Amino acid sequence: MTDNPAPAGSRCWDVYCLGTICYDFLATVPHYPQWDEKAALSRLVRQGGGIVGTAAYAIGRLGARAALAGTWGDDEGGAHNRRELAAVGVDLRDVHEIPGAETQFAFVVIEETTGKRTIFYRHGTAGDYDPAWLNRESIASSGALLVNSAHMKAAEEALVVAGQAGVPSVVDAEGPHKHWDRLLTDCDYLVPSREFALQSTGESDPERAARRLLEAGPRAVVVTLGDRGSVGVTVGETIHQPAFDVPVVDTTGCGDVYHGAFALALAEGQDLAHAMRFASAVAALKCREIGGRAGCPTREEVAELLAHGAYRT
Repeated sequence: MTDNPAPAGSRCWDVYCLGTICYDFLATVPHYPQWDEKAALSRLVRQGGGIVGTAAYAIGRLGARAALAGTWGDDEGGAHNRRELAAVGVDLRDVHEIPGAETQFAFVVIEETTGKRTIFYRHGTAGDYDPAWLNRESIASSGALLVNSAHMKAAEEALVVAGQAGVPSVVDAEGPHKHWDRLLTDCDYLVPSREFALQSTGESDPERAARRLLEAGPRAVVVTLGDRGSVGVTVGETIHQPAFDVPVVDTTGCGDVYHGAFALALAEGQDLAHAMRFASAVAALKCREIGGRAGCPTREEVAELLAHGAYRT
């Protein structure tokens, strides 16, 4: 772990991203069906997705420089992601395309009246990112590192590289994993979902759960709470960030976008409170469109919401 970001003049990338890349089919329904009930789809769209793939896309939409490392197949899912990510300037040289493999796939059903969604997924066959493929030089010369648990061994090594180089690191902790120890102890900023925080600590309150997770060694823990905002803790500080009040079409990818924006804010030298507020604004604006990527805002749109937006009550 480190206390200081890398000098801006030495950066290859604002944020170096390592983790899940997915291919999403997203459908909307007037209401979510019960068992044995038929439901007509109002819309059906295709987008790239995945926890870190979507975070990298959000960073690109904000006009910043993101590099992405991960795996996908040489199928339509991989090709779609390549086109979509390249269009917003994400550097893809460290993505490994696996011949004959299937890109991780998700089918997302969104209820129109609430914006809530259910996700069905296949892991795909592209496999884990080999730690030998890590571009250590790029990681060490980035403004921040973002990882999730998709490629655990590579993520662990990337955190060590970042720590040795003085690059702040962010871990997106969304789902349970039996080998989280090194990710928790080696990262600077742990940003778990509410579900992860409560399940992994046995606590019933997100703030108490964050305090428990802080004991593992991160500088800060920020628990995302959906429409209740987020809560961040350090040894001497607690920050409650409300969610912005925006019309919600779809919440898919909100957490992923939050993590990308949060890592970018750290790379730009923002403190914890400002990084949380910035990430909350970016994630809120994403809710305007279906899918994790379509609604990702520009920097100008975020500035407008930060200046004039209201919080949920």
